Amino acid sequence: MTRTPDQPDARVIPFGPHLQRRRAEHHIADDRVQRSDLLLNDASVDRLVRIDAAMPPIEGEFEGIDHLHTLTLGVSSGAFFPHTVTEDTPALAAALGFTEMEIMLQTIGEYDPSFAQLVAANARNAGITIRSVHTMEQLHQVLSPYERRAEEGREMMYRAIECASIMGASILVWHGPSRRDVSTREGWDRFIEETQEIATQCKSQGITLALENVGRCALGHVRDVTAFARRLAEFEDDSIGFVFDPFQAAEAGANPFMMLAAMGNRVVNVHVSDWVEADKTQRHLPPGDGDLPWPAITRAIAGSGFEGPLMIEGGLDADGEVAARVRTTMEPLIRAVFSFSPTGKGVVAAPTKLPPGVLEGIRLFNQRRFYEQHEVIEAEWHAERTTIRTLYQGIIQIGVGFHHALNGNFKGAIALLTDGTDKVAHFVPTALGIDTARLVRETRNCITQLNVLGERNIAAFEPELIPFIHINS
Repeated sequence: MTRTPDQPDARVIPFGPHLQRRRAEHHIADDRVQRSDLLLNDASVDRLVRIDAAMPPIEGEFEGIDHLHTLTLGVSSGAFFPHTVTEDTPALAAALGFTEMEIMLQTIGEYDPSFAQLVAANARNAGITIRSVHTMEQLHQVLSPYERRAEEGREMMYRAIECASIMGASILVWHGPSRRDVSTREGWDRFIEETQEIATQCKSQGITLALENVGRCALGHVRDVTAFARRLAEFEDDSIGFVFDPFQAAEAGANPFMMLAAMGNRVVNVHVSDWVEADKTQRHLPPGDGDLPWPAITRAIAGSGFEGPLMIEGGLDADGEVAARVRTTMEPLIRAVFSFSPTGKGVVAAPTKLPPGVLEGIRLFNQRRFYEQHEVIEAEWHAERTTIRTLYQGIIQIGVGFHHALNGNFKGAIALLTDGTDKVAHFVPTALGIDTARLVRETRNCITQLNVLGERNIAAFEPELIPFIHINS
């Protein structure tokens, strides 16, 4: 096990992206806060934060330490708007090296189930997992005093849920109603009721409803998220979560770190883009092109318990130049993230290399001895207590799925290959040296062929298509 460095002491400071960047660059820790900054009225409460003086990793500090990373980079189809139509974004995302996406619905026509089927097919062909679907804010005025508009807003939300289900997404993103709509106690209570009703419909499809912090909408400020989270705690409803967007928080004058803290352990999705504080027209920029303090934000996101892709919303071009620049900014920060205990100090207990049992199981897998690999890796799966056990389980299921395919069990093969691939997909592009992205892509190709053949023709499945598990040296 590897000890993590201690977290820096927390201190209260007024938030400003320029201030955060200057502190990081000059390694300054200034505890002085003007008395006027501590007046906790409605305007200032969103601008105070308990924050560590997080610095970028020192060059060479983490050499030889291969930690389990729970954060990855994904991309929203909105990052390619308006130059690429939504249905073509999965292929473009794959060409730029992404494996997970959020699909942002841009028109009424994109709410059609047939369109969702097209996007889902294009994503499968590109090896893309659609993690979330983002609704179009203007189409869901569910609190409108004009009942027909409110009813049509609900109907469009139900269509969005259907589309998300078709695309295989587990999250539906909603900005919520406007701030004007929730400015009264009656409006706020109606918002809670409508949210619960929408979440119930989402839950019936295995989808989590995720509300985003957006300045012009209901949850634009820390106090709004705090009040909403308190109501959720009363209902004990796990079908509702939050989308954390640090850019939206900063643009609204809220502190991103306090916003994240207010969301607690209900963060299910994260959007990343940037802005320039001195020029309000420079917004929704690629991460790293603006003023937000990404080293501290990345650490805070990881420390919140969130696991998954940070969805890039800042505009990307089609030739990959901007995506490469984003990776230059974000990937070193993601690699440097540690998993801290709640006290801010702790031990990274996740393995830093594959244990012998898993290595032996992979050797058996590559020899096509799938049932034996299952028995070997299963012991490691039971022994492992960190999240990497999900990767081990996924490999087991893929192997047993191919065992079923080669023995004519169509339903068993499809069920296990699909479930196993979904588990391994949480660890792309690599984990503990395993080329997980390749394993996921090639296994999904096999699933496609099996579905084309169908149960009657499963004997025609070509064993040569079964992937090998590649380990990077």
